[in-house]
Amino acid sequence: MTTVDLAHARDIAEAAARAGGAVLAATDRTQIDVHLKDERVDLTTSADAASQEAAVTAIRAAFPDHTVVGEEGTVPGSDSRHVWYVDGLDGTSNFTHGLPWFCVSVALRIDGAAAAGAVHDPVHDELFSAARGLGATCNGHPLTTGGPDEIRRAVVATQVQTSDPSRIARFTRELEALMNACGGVRFLGAPALLLSHIAAGHLTAYVEREMPPWDISAGQMILTEAGGRLTDLDGTDVDTAAVTDVVATNGRIHDALLAAFPR
Repeated sequence: MTTVDLAHARDIAEAAARAGGAVLAATDRTQIDVHLKDERVDLTTSADAASQEAAVTAIRAAFPDHTVVGEEGTVPGSDSRHVWYVDGLDGTSNFTHGLPWFCVSVALRIDGAAAAGAVHDPVHDELFSAARGLGATCNGHPLTTGGPDEIRRAVVATQVQTSDPSRIARFTRELEALMNACGGVRFLGAPALLLSHIAAGHLTAYVEREMPPWDISAGQMILTEAGGRLTDLDGTDVDTAAVTDVVATNGRIHDALLAAFPR
């Protein structure tokens, strides 16, 4: 079975992310259907499903044998090596409340490892994309991580999406540790967009537990191609599609952030 050309895969990821973004841009958020996945905080909407459908259509037109795994459901394919991961609306809560921080995330993983991906922010019309060994860009301009070399100057994003009291309690302990170690902590949502903005040098790092592949695969590709790092809490590179804890940085403060984060 032949591995796809990565530049072509990146182009398809871009097209799919833009297709989903166009759906979101045209959606009247006051008219969407909203459903809770848990007691009160985990949302899905009709916009999530419509955006994912547009992205999947673009992917399957180019790669009809590939499986597409999305937050809103899976489209099976005969090729088990090439699997696409799609989040049609990363930042659903932000979107439903009218906060302009959400995106579409599309990525290809080959044999489990991130290979190409794109993240489209339809509010600002920013398209972040990358492919393994080919670098990362935003609207065609090369990306390189920046920011401080010291954790005490770092601006770190973190978050938790849960109504489970025990997970909330653990998060508050982790937040205290980050606030004591870092220069600032932000709660923005939309992990794929967070990872893209670390790649662009606008944030220093991001930490979150138990992340599914549709949330991080595209952002991981963009970040690492821009010179950053993404590992689990043990410092091991993430090279599978398994749910994982995520520590993502500009590369310069990675070890210090790992040491500061409580286990």
